[in-house]
Amino acid sequence: MTFKLAKDARPGASRSIIAAPALLICAALAWSAEPSPATPAIEWRTRLDKAMDLARQDGKPVLLDFTASWCPACREMERQLWSRPDVVTLSDKFVCVKVDVDRSPELAQRYRTQALPTLIFSDPWGTEIARREGFGAADEYLTLFRAIPGDFSDLAPWQARLDASRHDPEALRQIGIAYQKLNLFQASTEFLERALKTNQVRSQPEVLAEILTLIGWNSLKMGNLESAKKSFERCLKEIPTHGSLDMTLYGLFFAHLSAGERQEAEPLLQRLDSCCPTSRLTARAHADLKLVVAQDR
Repeated sequence: MTFKLAKDARPGASRSIIAAPALLICAALAWSAEPSPATPAIEWRTRLDKAMDLARQDGKPVLLDFTASWCPACREMERQLWSRPDVVTLSDKFVCVKVDVDRSPELAQRYRTQALPTLIFSDPWGTEIARREGFGAADEYLTLFRAIPGDFSDLAPWQARLDASRHDPEALRQIGIAYQKLNLFQASTEFLERALKTNQVRSQPEVLAEILTLIGWNSLKMGNLESAKKSFERCLKEIPTHGSLDMTLYGLFFAHLSAGERQEAEPLLQRLDSCCPTSRLTARAHADLKLVVAQDR
C-alpha cells in the first residue's frame, strides 16, 4: 500500500509532523478492515440439471457427492477430504454436485445410491464412469480424481448424433472407441454392446469383428478373462477372417496364457504365425510364451 502526504503539508512544517501520523493511523485502520483472503473451497452445485448443462458446455466430467446431515462418515469426508487444498485444486477438473439424499430422494434412487457417502463420477451426458461407497483414507481418492479424464469435448458431436437417434450405430461405435482410448473400459463396452444390437453392425462383418475384438480387449483390461475369451471366440467363429485378425487371435492367446492355459494358447500362436507372420502382435506372442516357459522352469 502506498502512502502520500496531505496536499498542504510541507517539509519542515510543524503541521506535517501531526498530519503524517494521522494518515498512518487512518491507513492502518483501513488495512485492518480489509477482509482476509477466503480459504479456497470446492464450488458445490445443488441443481443437477444446471450442472449437467455446464458440464456439456465445458466438456467436463461430473462429480456427485451423495450425503446426509445425519451421516457421520459424510462429516468425516468433509473434514478430511473436501477441505484439503490439493483436493480443492483437483475439483476444478469436475462440475461438482452435492446431493442431500433426504431432500432429493429421487436422485438417490436414479443413481442407485444405497450407502452413504457415495461418490459417482459421470461424463457430461450422464454415463457413469466410476463410483465409491463409504469413506476410507483420503489419499485413496486422489489417484481416482487424477485418473478420471478431464475433457470430453471430442465426444460432443457423436453424443449429439446419439441424442437425435438413440440407435445410431456409428455414433455408438465412435463413442465406444473414444472411451476405450480414455481407458474407460466399462463405459466403452456399454456403447459397443449397444452398437452390436443394431442391424447395420450385424450386416457388416468387418465392423462386427472390430467391435467384438474391442469388447474382448476391454474385458482383458478389466481383468475379466472369461468374458474376454467369449468375445474373441465369438468373433473368430462368426468372422474367421477379417482385417484385424491378429488383434483377435493375440487377444484370445493372451487371455488363455494369463489364465495359465498354455495348451489352449499355443495353437493360437500357430494361427498367428500362419496368418500374420509379420505382425508385431505375433512377435509379442512369441515373447510372451517364451517368458512363461522360462518362469515355469
